[in-house]
Amino acid sequence: MDIRSIAIIGAGAVGGFYGAKLQNAGYQVEYLSKFLNSGRLKIKSIWGDFEVSIKVFDDTKKMQIPDLIIVSTKLLPDIPMIEIIQPLLKENSLILFLQNGINQEEKFYSFINKNKLYKKMNLVILGGLAFTCINRISPKEIHHIDYGKIKIGALLKEHQREAKKIVEIFQSAGIETEYTENLRKARWEKLFWNIAFNTLSVLGNQATTDELIQSPYTEELAKLLMLDIYKIAQHEKNAPNKKIVQDMIERTRKMKPYKTSMLIDFENKKPMEIDAIVGEPLNLAKKYKIDTPYLKFCYNLLKFLDQKNQSIK
Repeated sequence: MDIRSIAIIGAGAVGGFYGAKLQNAGYQVEYLSKFLNSGRLKIKSIWGDFEVSIKVFDDTKKMQIPDLIIVSTKLLPDIPMIEIIQPLLKENSLILFLQNGINQEEKFYSFINKNKLYKKMNLVILGGLAFTCINRISPKEIHHIDYGKIKIGALLKEHQREAKKIVEIFQSAGIETEYTENLRKARWEKLFWNIAFNTLSVLGNQATTDELIQSPYTEELAKLLMLDIYKIAQHEKNAPNKKIVQDMIERTRKMKPYKTSMLIDFENKKPMEIDAIVGEPLNLAKKYKIDTPYLKFCYNLLKFLDQKNQSIK
């Protein structure tokens, strides 16, 4: 399995940073973005600063068919992901969903499994979780502030070899990466932090992570939200050890002051990933008949604030 060319679908902070790292390591990388132009991209990182010259397209039909597709767009209801990816597909295409939330790989697999054309292509579906603090400072500058590890796994067991190969590629590009045998469990692990701190950064009067963790009130709320998530993951038998709640608190305490992606979207009056990060777990809680009062309260309040925010653009 020779991988030289990579398509990054969504050149935001995460896609831009990891795409640039791969490009800097010698891989041929093209980017899809409606908001970015070709040119120099400056990376300021705890792993070392550098610049790359990027090729950006506004339509996947204009891009070459790559060996690896990395999907790093925001998970928003109005983004037609199948239509965007389709022009880049080939037999045995590798697709890595490097996004927040849960269920995106399962939903994509369900779609292609019902479509004879896609089913015959034997697509390889992988998932990636970026445990990192990255912000886009300007259209041409990204700051990698803290952490940075990626966990990668396969949706299906028969694709574990491909997942391990992508891990090796990321490692060769200087990206701290590890393979996970249980992708679903890894997604729940990432949600513990996202549910607590993305949510509270907006609801907490536009607070940064250091402000949230310094207050006993928001720290307590973060724990309560994580315990709601724990109940859902435990029902699936995919829950990490319960000490993850305190581990996430301590990790955030050590973190450099950081604005979450949800807070940045809120401040810029952009749609937030509410349904992907909060709504999807809430749907699972309803399905499993699990009471998650803190999760439900935060979801409803976030949806209200998002609705209000979008109406005053």
